[in-house]
Amino acid sequence: MKPIASFFFLISLVVCLGSLPHPIIGSSLAEQVCERSHDKANCMAWFGLDPESEQANLQQLGMIALRLASGNATDTALYIKRMLNDTSGLDPSTEQALTDCAQHYVDANQQLDDSVAALLANAQHDVNAWVGAAIADAESCEDGFKESGSQDFLLTARNAIFKQLCNNALAINKLLTAN
Repeated sequence: MKPIASFFFLISLVVCLGSLPHPIIGSSLAEQVCERSHDKANCMAWFGLDPESEQANLQQLGMIALRLASGNATDTALYIKRMLNDTSGLDPSTEQALTDCAQHYVDANQQLDDSVAALLANAQHDVNAWVGAAIADAESCEDGFKESGSQDFLLTARNAIFKQLCNNALAINKLLTAN
């Protein structure tokens, strides 16, 4: 290759590589994302469950975060269903709060599916809207227990984990918006 051609090849390579999302040396991209989350330790633990997260680019991390949140919503909906099937000992207000929560988690899962489609379309504003709506569903679930007068906030821990997973996805989306 002639020196001038080598120079232009090198410049082209640097420009192309510079436009790709990449981690700071010595730090994984997941770790950088978790620095911006509400709870770094939990964020890192969740990403640690998916071996693909170590080598993922920012959009792939967003997909992993949404997949983790969606899986958690599905697990929570199934947990609620099992609780409702064993209604012995549940007072009517708690049973109603659980029924409402089951619907909220079905809705949240649909919103996360919509978030995946928006992420794939690079529609970051829509991702924020859909993930925000999913978080609102978890908050409505929690509020339903408070409004029912039930002393048992049966899903508080699950709601908190779900919101953390959604916040991880929002942190990634914020970084994608900045790129």
